[in-house]
Amino acid sequence: MQELLRFGSFAAFLFLGLRIRARAGAERRRAVQALLVYVLALLAVVGLLQWDDWPFTSHTIAVGRARADSRVCQTQLFGVDARGGEWRLDPYTFTPVYDSILQYWLEDGLPRLGTPEREAALAFLLARAEESRRRRAAGRPLGPQRLLGPAGAPYWLLLPRQPGVPPDPYAGLRAYQSCWTTEEALRAPFSPARRLTVEWPPPRTGA
Repeated sequence: MQELLRFGSFAAFLFLGLRIRARAGAERRRAVQALLVYVLALLAVVGLLQWDDWPFTSHTIAVGRARADSRVCQTQLFGVDARGGEWRLDPYTFTPVYDSILQYWLEDGLPRLGTPEREAALAFLLARAEESRRRRAAGRPLGPQRLLGPAGAPYWLLLPRQPGVPPDPYAGLRAYQSCWTTEEALRAPFSPARRLTVEWPPPRTGA
């Protein structure tokens, strides 16, 4: 029954939209007004009641109440230069794949790969990181500004953009996972413990 109601709301939207094309003059204006009233009313209903009625969204971004003692975990990627120095990768390094999506894949997808697939994937990420390093070293932008220049809107204004890149190519990649609570983060100074989860190429063992 719910699916029929959702279909009916969308069908009514299409009907009102097509009805505009068949009208002219004052009748066309009234048809446009009817469509606007319908869309605004439907958006208000699904928003207030939190119903899923695609394509009319309930505007739900996050569900639940945040707790100060809940642990937050984040995986951070670093490029490693030839001297072993670590450089936090820019969140737009792997555009069009966004930084947080890549984090989820590193945590859940990468461990499920076999050894050949894992090595190929990490080699690909290192190559992409180096390509982005060269772009930034040459003064060229990453992310949405790569194609649109200053008109490219950022994915999120609060992303921690990195001020610079090393002059030499990356020799490897490392991923660290850090976990903390909001209460811990408010303490000064705050430096969460890191756990190495990925290193490519793997460190050499033996002579």
